[in-house]
Amino acid sequence: MSQQVLEYSTEQIVAANEAAHTMEALIGRLGSDEDFAVNLANNPREALEGSGMLMEKEAIEVLMATAPERFDELCEKLFDLVDSDFLHAMTAPSCG
Repeated sequence: MSQQVLEYSTEQIVAANEAAHTMEALIGRLGSDEDFAVNLANNPREALEGSGMLMEKEAIEVLMATAPERFDELCEKLFDLVDSDFLHAMTAPSCG
């Protein structure tokens, strides 16, 4: 079985690192800002957009591929702080 080696551009790596920093900021804010946590629970997309904490899907995918341990650790911390419906609300179609 051959292994496929994925190569990423410097820009992709930078974007992935920025996504990780955004996740860290989100975790920090959830732990210190109750109003933000309530807003995030009620309207995740609006709360993230309003706070400037947007993450591009491709950047998250590169983060998962290049730093899976970091991604897993951040996800564990995040999901200790958010309701289980958070992921569903973030992935549901916005036209819904």
